[in-house]
Amino acid sequence: MSRLLTRCVRTCARSRSGQVAITFALVMLPVLFATGAAVDYGRRNAAKAQLDAALDGAVLAVISQKTNSISSTSLLNMETQFRAEAAKVPGVTVTSFNPGTPVSNSATLSLAASYTATVKTTISSLMQVPVMNINGSSSSTRNMFQYINFYLLLDNSPSMGLAATDTDVANMKIATGGCAFACHQHTYDNKGRITGDSQTDFYHVALKNNIKLRIQVLRDAVSALVDQANASMSLSQQYQMEMWTFNDSTTQTRLQAMTPTLSQIKAAAPNIDIAYAYYNQSDNQTDFERAIAVMNTTIPASGTGITASSPIRFLFLVTDGVEDTGGSVTNQSAGFQIQSDRFIGPFSPSTCNALKSKNVRIGIIYTQYLPIYDNDFYNRYVRPYEGQIGPALRSCASDGLYFPVASGGDITAAMLKLFSTAVASVRISN
Repeated sequence: MSRLLTRCVRTCARSRSGQVAITFALVMLPVLFATGAAVDYGRRNAAKAQLDAALDGAVLAVISQKTNSISSTSLLNMETQFRAEAAKVPGVTVTSFNPGTPVSNSATLSLAASYTATVKTTISSLMQVPVMNINGSSSSTRNMFQYINFYLLLDNSPSMGLAATDTDVANMKIATGGCAFACHQHTYDNKGRITGDSQTDFYHVALKNNIKLRIQVLRDAVSALVDQANASMSLSQQYQMEMWTFNDSTTQTRLQAMTPTLSQIKAAAPNIDIAYAYYNQSDNQTDFERAIAVMNTTIPASGTGITASSPIRFLFLVTDGVEDTGGSVTNQSAGFQIQSDRFIGPFSPSTCNALKSKNVRIGIIYTQYLPIYDNDFYNRYVRPYEGQIGPALRSCASDGLYFPVASGGDITAAMLKLFSTAVASVRISN
């Protein structure tokens, strides 16, 4: 094009004929119009890029709001934001804006919008093309936020008085003359006269020697759980919690009813303590079947999770997994009937079926039962099935929500991992 133009100009400069000048003008007009059209088309593309970016921003501003629904007000605000940004683009006039109808299901929320506009031309206007048309669209999809209710069922039977770490176990044995447990003697004196807490029992020995017990670590884990839940909420009151402790068939305590104010759970955490064992009281103080039966009557079926009135529901069970109870149990043949009123055996996975049938998801932290091979009672009544304890709890837990913690392990880390995995499982399954 440039060579032709140069040749034409030189030819016209040498020519003495007016006809050549006319020919030059006729040749140049299409060239000028083509050049002008190219310039205007470039302006049009630049304007479209700016408008598309403005539309993306307006759609994202709405879809990122912390809500599971998009109101008509939000749609109006989206249009207002887009038009305000479009007004900053020279020569542009928005001719229409169409906010699409939000689309939601149990898993995702989607929003789309589109626009049409014109941009003024420069040289192209001489060819009766005063404006160029522009149109664009944008859409975005995100996961629905899920409302979740958590029910904490915490084993506070005497075995949770095990010293928490290997160092604590060693120190506890030194302080007590060989016992790693601070249990089975809590709140009675050696002569059987109930006078309140005996300051010489092993529980108080642990306290006086700053030896941390599993029950204390459990308190810390609950507090850390509350902190993580508060920090990770995307919606107001997205997570609610209720907290129970359990041991024998008559002692199941609701420490805090279901509440959206999670600080109330944290405030109740210091009340998590080892169950009292009085003089001449039966030692059978871990009754899973009756505790979970209470949970089954307490916990409604899981909902969709889309609204606060229809939350997904989780049961978090923290336990050492050994049943020690009176009366009959489901897996009678799995353990030992020591006396007519005392059974010791592994947890029965079938105990969880009623909750699972209501789509209640079960997370379990197994505080692994400490093998005590120098103890005749352990060797006789626990050791024969010790390999079944963990697998039985795993069978109860929902997929991916089983976390064993060995003696000396970090219960708090397991609790936080259980929480994050539970929340992620909701997003994946939906």
